[in-house]
Amino acid sequence: MAPPAPPVSANRGDAGSRWSSTLYQLVMTPVIFVSFLVSLALVDLKYSIRRSHYHADERPGRLPGWLHRLLYRYQRYQYVAVDEHGQPLSDKSSTPWYYHSKQKKLVKMEAADAFEIRSTVLVLLGLLSFGITWGTWRAITWGLAAVGLSS
Repeated sequence: MAPPAPPVSANRGDAGSRWSSTLYQLVMTPVIFVSFLVSLALVDLKYSIRRSHYHADERPGRLPGWLHRLLYRYQRYQYVAVDEHGQPLSDKSSTPWYYHSKQKKLVKMEAADAFEIRSTVLVLLGLLSFGITWGTWRAITWGLAAVGLSS
């Protein structure tokens, strides 16, 4: 009697699929990582601009004072504790807080925002790389035509 055949696993495949999976990982891992870093930088830039507009002592830029007050209403730095439903808790129960005690929550919030816009940033980076490639190709063909090497 012959021994039974080993079960087929989804993780085992032919060498071609393993090679394509490795190639996919080698290409897509840096692309996804770069798109996340760019989206994280955009989220950080958004919050930095918002903080500088809300809490600036002097008006940055060329906006008149009345327009700056209208567009960027002043908000004091504060931490609002919320319950599990997102409703603010009463101020009487809150204790004084410091920035370093809320850094973990701020990082989680910014990372969640970055993950939300990552797909949009990935599409924009793809369009940007396509545009740069097309522009480079057009510049090279124009340069070759100007020199007279093109047929």
